[in-house]
Amino acid sequence: MFLNSQQEKAVMDSLSTLPNPVILTVHSEQWESAKTQATLDLINYTVSLMPQKIMRQLANTDHARFFDPTVTISNTQGNIFGVQFVGAPSGMEYAAFIESIAAFSRVSGYDHPSWEPLLHEIQRPVTAKIFVSPT
Repeated sequence: MFLNSQQEKAVMDSLSTLPNPVILTVHSEQWESAKTQATLDLINYTVSLMPQKIMRQLANTDHARFFDPTVTISNTQGNIFGVQFVGAPSGMEYAAFIESIAAFSRVSGYDHPSWEPLLHEIQRPVTAKIFVSPT
Protein backbone atom coordinates (compact mmCIF):
# COMPACT_ATOMS: atom_id res chain seq x y z
CA MET A 1 0.00 0.00 0.00
CA PHE A 2 1.38 3.41 -1.02
CA LEU A 3 -1.08 5.59 0.89
CA ASN A 4 -2.50 5.48 4.39
CA SER A 5 -6.23 4.77 4.64
CA GLN A 6 -7.22 8.44 4.89
CA GLN A 7 -5.13 9.40 1.85
CA GLU A 8 -6.43 6.42 -0.10
CA LYS A 9 -10.03 7.41 0.66
CA ALA A 10 -9.35 10.99 -0.53
CA VAL A 11 -7.84 9.70 -3.79
CA MET A 12 -10.72 7.28 -4.33
CA ASP A 13 -13.24 10.08 -3.71
CA SER A 14 -11.45 12.22 -6.29
CA LEU A 15 -11.30 9.39 -8.83
CA SER A 16 -14.91 8.31 -8.28
CA THR A 17 -16.14 11.41 -10.12
CA LEU A 18 -14.17 10.77 -13.32
CA PRO A 19 -16.62 11.35 -16.18
CA ASN A 20 -14.62 9.44 -18.80
CA PRO A 21 -12.20 6.50 -18.62
CA VAL A 22 -8.47 7.08 -19.02
CA ILE A 23 -5.56 4.82 -19.92
CA LEU A 24 -2.23 5.04 -18.11
CA THR A 25 0.52 3.86 -20.43
CA VAL A 26 3.93 2.91 -19.10
CA HIS A 27 6.56 3.37 -21.81
CA SER A 28 9.83 1.55 -21.26
CA GLU A 29 12.59 -0.36 -22.93
CA GLN A 30 13.99 -1.68 -19.63
CA TRP A 31 11.12 -3.65 -18.12
CA GLU A 32 13.27 -5.41 -15.52
CA SER A 33 14.84 -2.25 -14.09
CA ALA A 34 14.04 -1.20 -10.52
CA LYS A 35 12.68 2.16 -11.72
CA THR A 36 10.31 0.54 -14.17
CA GLN A 37 9.16 -2.01 -11.59
CA ALA A 38 8.48 0.78 -9.05
CA THR A 39 6.54 2.67 -11.71
CA LEU A 40 4.50 -0.41 -12.62
CA ASP A 41 3.72 -1.04 -8.94
CA LEU A 42 2.43 2.50 -8.49
CA ILE A 43 0.41 2.46 -11.73
CA ASN A 44 -1.10 -0.93 -10.84
CA TYR A 45 -2.01 0.42 -7.39
CA THR A 46 -3.65 3.50 -8.92
CA VAL A 47 -5.63 1.37 -11.37
CA SER A 48 -6.78 -0.85 -8.48
CA LEU A 49 -8.35 2.19 -6.79
CA MET A 50 -10.78 2.78 -9.69
CA PRO A 51 -10.57 -0.08 -12.22
CA GLN A 52 -13.88 0.92 -13.83
CA LYS A 53 -12.41 4.25 -14.97
CA ILE A 54 -8.62 3.74 -15.13
CA MET A 55 -6.86 1.17 -17.30
CA ARG A 56 -3.20 0.36 -17.79
CA GLN A 57 -1.19 -0.59 -20.83
CA LEU A 58 2.48 -1.17 -21.55
CA ALA A 59 4.37 0.13 -24.55
CA ASN A 60 7.82 -0.18 -26.05
CA THR A 61 7.94 3.24 -27.66
CA ASP A 62 10.24 6.16 -28.18
CA HIS A 63 8.44 8.08 -25.39
CA ALA A 64 10.96 6.36 -23.12
CA ARG A 65 13.99 6.96 -25.33
CA PHE A 66 15.54 9.58 -23.05
CA PHE A 67 13.64 9.04 -19.82
CA ASP A 68 12.88 5.45 -18.99
CA PRO A 69 10.22 4.76 -17.83
CA THR A 70 7.70 7.42 -18.84
CA VAL A 71 3.98 7.43 -18.03
CA THR A 72 1.40 9.05 -20.30
CA ILE A 73 -2.33 9.53 -19.85
CA SER A 74 -4.69 9.01 -22.78
CA ASN A 75 -8.39 8.68 -23.39
CA THR A 76 -10.09 5.69 -24.99
CA GLN A 77 -9.87 7.38 -28.41
CA GLY A 78 -6.08 7.34 -28.18
CA ASN A 79 -5.56 11.07 -27.55
CA ILE A 80 -2.56 11.57 -25.28
CA PHE A 81 -2.75 14.26 -22.60
CA GLY A 82 0.11 16.77 -22.88
CA VAL A 83 1.73 15.80 -19.58
CA GLN A 84 4.27 13.02 -19.14
CA PHE A 85 5.58 11.64 -15.87
CA VAL A 86 9.14 10.34 -15.80
CA GLY A 87 9.51 7.40 -13.45
CA ALA A 88 7.04 6.62 -10.70
CA PRO A 89 4.93 9.70 -9.92
CA SER A 90 5.23 9.11 -6.19
CA GLY A 91 5.76 11.30 -3.19
CA MET A 92 4.82 14.90 -3.87
CA GLU A 93 4.22 14.14 -7.55
CA TYR A 94 1.40 11.69 -6.84
CA ALA A 95 -1.13 14.45 -6.10
CA ALA A 96 -0.27 16.13 -9.43
CA PHE A 97 -0.60 12.74 -11.14
CA ILE A 98 -4.10 12.20 -9.70
CA GLU A 99 -5.10 15.75 -10.67
CA SER A 100 -3.82 15.13 -14.20
CA ILE A 101 -5.91 11.96 -14.45
CA ALA A 102 -8.98 13.88 -13.26
CA ALA A 103 -8.32 16.80 -15.63
CA PHE A 104 -7.90 14.62 -18.70
CA SER A 105 -10.95 12.55 -17.83
CA ARG A 106 -12.99 15.76 -18.11
CA VAL A 107 -11.60 16.60 -21.57
CA SER A 108 -13.47 15.11 -24.49
CA GLY A 109 -11.82 14.69 -27.87
CA TYR A 110 -13.61 17.79 -29.09
CA ASP A 111 -12.74 19.90 -26.06
CA HIS A 112 -9.02 19.22 -26.20
CA PRO A 113 -7.45 22.40 -27.59
CA SER A 114 -4.77 22.50 -30.22
CA TRP A 115 -1.89 24.08 -28.33
CA GLU A 116 0.13 25.37 -31.27
CA PRO A 117 -2.22 28.22 -32.26
CA LEU A 118 -2.54 29.23 -28.62
CA LEU A 119 1.24 29.34 -28.22
CA HIS A 120 1.56 31.60 -31.28
CA GLU A 121 -0.73 34.11 -29.57
CA ILE A 122 1.75 34.72 -26.76
CA GLN A 123 3.00 38.29 -27.11
CA ARG A 124 5.67 38.45 -24.41
CA PRO A 125 8.24 36.18 -22.78
CA VAL A 126 6.84 33.49 -20.52
CA THR A 127 8.57 31.67 -17.70
CA ALA A 128 7.71 27.99 -17.45
CA LYS A 129 7.96 26.35 -14.07
CA ILE A 130 8.81 22.67 -14.18
CA PHE A 131 7.85 20.54 -11.20
CA VAL A 132 10.63 18.20 -10.17
CA SER A 133 10.36 16.14 -7.05
CA PRO A 134 13.09 14.31 -5.16
CA THR A 135 11.20 11.00 -5.51
